[in-house]
Amino acid sequence: MKIFYAGFDIEGVGGIATYSRHQIRALKTLGCDVFALSIDKQDKFAERGLVDRRFGFDGKTSTVVRALTTMTGQRFDAVMVNHVYLAGLGLAARRFRRTPYAINVYNIDILCSLPRWREFAFARADLVMADCRYTIANMPKFHPQIPPTGLLYDPVDVSFFRPIPAAAARAEVMKRFPAIGDISDRFVCVTVAHMAGPPNNNKGHRQTIEALARMKDPRFLYLVVGDGPDRAAIEAHVRAHGVEDSVFLAGLVPQDALPFLYACADAAILIAKGGPGLGEAVPLGLLEAAAAGVPFICGDEDGSIEAIDPARPNGIAISPMDIDALVAALRRLAGDEAARRAMGVNGKHVVDDVFRFERFVEVQGRLLAQHLGFRGAKARARPEAA
Repeated sequence: MKIFYAGFDIEGVGGIATYSRHQIRALKTLGCDVFALSIDKQDKFAERGLVDRRFGFDGKTSTVVRALTTMTGQRFDAVMVNHVYLAGLGLAARRFRRTPYAINVYNIDILCSLPRWREFAFARADLVMADCRYTIANMPKFHPQIPPTGLLYDPVDVSFFRPIPAAAARAEVMKRFPAIGDISDRFVCVTVAHMAGPPNNNKGHRQTIEALARMKDPRFLYLVVGDGPDRAAIEAHVRAHGVEDSVFLAGLVPQDALPFLYACADAAILIAKGGPGLGEAVPLGLLEAAAAGVPFICGDEDGSIEAIDPARPNGIAISPMDIDALVAALRRLAGDEAARRAMGVNGKHVVDDVFRFERFVEVQGRLLAQHLGFRGAKARARPEAA
């Protein structure tokens, strides 16, 4: 099957970019011939070499025209786009080339009203792939017509994000980031996330800073990994609450540092306020931590809770803006090492069973077979469509 895959910032940073790269790799694993076009809005790149062509975004109409021109002279069996903002490209490909199209959607862009023509293009997709059940359940509140929809959770490479003995991980982190000081005996919490500007910076940085100020416990160290336009404001929040000795901002780090940054932690934190245009699907920063055997604290208003298995407790969900609840969760984890370790073991099993990349490949293949005519899907993949 030959697929034209178009998306924003495929080799950029952030959750959508990472999801897109996983998807392209899954398609190739399934044996598809993929031509990848990246329409770049960012000027930062997480990796290079995955896309076949790129150009900068210079307006909606121009983008669609240039993308269609890129397809000239080639015959594709399907078009896939990584964002609903590119739905018009899929519709144009079907109108002019009779090519079916699929759209990736995420709650931050689809749980809202769309412009009329974008709504029209979305409604006529052959397949919509959503990265959590929360998004699927809430789409009918915003859209009068929902295309065939499948659940495709964001995957984790469990060979890369893996348990590493805490002492070894901390030694590596102290070696790579000497300014962090001695963390061998501290209770380390970690957040790995892009620092987008308000209102989209919704990861729990400020709540955690305020919780640290309230606890006044020198054992705790908050390790913040990532960068973005909100970083200066977060640094100011640290100073305003007098917790400079309890927070370390690592910035944007090399990919190979991430397994150690997760594994050195006692807990991961990513707390999102839910609601239309806000919130998370299943945060990759929590799944990667769980793959490393680290328990987590998340918000209870969005797809984050789908990372928790009630039968195998691996995380704690709290009301996103409840600082007292966050303080209680941190003290609970810090005070019960056995429970913390058990949650970490459970989290690793949950990721292996539900979120590993191999599972993502199977479900992707089944969705292609059901809706886009792909004949190479593995028959044993169990249904996940909603």
